[in-house]
Amino acid sequence: MPAMALSRVAARAVESGPDGANLAPGAWQRLEALPDPRSPQGRIYPLACLIAIALCAFTAAGNDRFTAVGQWIKRAGQADLARLHAPWDPLAGRYRAPDEKTIRVVLDRLDPRALTRALLGPRPGRRRGGTSSSVRGYRARRAAQRARTLARARLRAVAVDGKTSRGARRGDGTRVHLLGVAEHGGHLLDHLEVDVKHNETSHFTELLEPLDLAGAVVTFDALHTVRANLDWLVREKKAHYIAVIKQNQPLLHARVKALPWPQVPAGSLTRETGHGRTETRTVKAAHVSGLDFPHACQAIKVTRWRKDNAAGKVSRETAYAVTSLTSAHATTPDLARLVREHWSVEAHHHVRDVTFGEDSATSRTGNGPANLATIRAAIIAAIKDAGYLHVPEGRRDHTTPAETLHLHSLD
Repeated sequence: MPAMALSRVAARAVESGPDGANLAPGAWQRLEALPDPRSPQGRIYPLACLIAIALCAFTAAGNDRFTAVGQWIKRAGQADLARLHAPWDPLAGRYRAPDEKTIRVVLDRLDPRALTRALLGPRPGRRRGGTSSSVRGYRARRAAQRARTLARARLRAVAVDGKTSRGARRGDGTRVHLLGVAEHGGHLLDHLEVDVKHNETSHFTELLEPLDLAGAVVTFDALHTVRANLDWLVREKKAHYIAVIKQNQPLLHARVKALPWPQVPAGSLTRETGHGRTETRTVKAAHVSGLDFPHACQAIKVTRWRKDNAAGKVSRETAYAVTSLTSAHATTPDLARLVREHWSVEAHHHVRDVTFGEDSATSRTGNGPANLATIRAAIIAAIKDAGYLHVPEGRRDHTTPAETLHLHSLD
């Protein structure tokens, strides 16, 4: 038998050495359950090993492209490769390290829905606490965030929004577009690729079907204010919604706008200063009937005044929404918070664009763009769970294989 063939057989037979017994079973079990898209013939590296390498390599600051993944794995020592479940080559007497192309091909072919289930969503046993002493500097601000999270506990909410990967274009010129759902103030729970942006509504039920939404509030923009989808959300998922109303629903928008809002007292008034401007938000809510919209109980009017602190210019914007929540379910301040926190899913998309350069990434073949987006979302979740307020700080604190393995509970 040729030496190379013998090496491959031995590599498949002995996937880890003595150090591999120390791997965390929970994290590895999810990766090992992934369906392998490769042919068994000539397969050297376990699929879980390749995904773990990609996850750890993309975590390090500056590692936003596949070439960086190849450089990262070359710097990994033998002990690190053992923890990563790299195969053992008895002829060479060492653990083998894959090249960048091997990982790229696997991510192009891997089922994106399976990878999403393995890396995203609520999971028990996520590790708290980072690997660096700099994490302690964030504790006070993180505690304030957790205090706000406690306020959300009474009324759980998730946000649905789409994101276009602007640099990734298919062969026909179309861009890769992902529809995602995220916890308010939390992590991305799931996402899936849709053909184009205007097809988001047809994938609304597919995205939310696997999630337990009983008693939760779902927020979204006006594009998803579709009667059939919201009726399904309330009847089948036992959830609530806050639906933004714009001119794409002209009759409903006119009815809500024509309500006697001057007679409704403001239930919430907030003022925030930042980014060189001051914003004042007034929210009114009123019980309604006869709107001819499924399960609508309250109408909402949000008025925003924005003042440019440098120029002194003041602008005013009014938005309307309807919700299946009654005043017994949510007070007007609750509704104001839910409407305001819908931006958290857009903030997640912003982090992927700015910190990971997702919009400038040109990976476009197969399932690569969707799977890379899943990996970036998983990294953001792990860094936030470790106590960091800002993702770039977390990435700079996790550059070595040992640090990233610990962050993702793979050590």
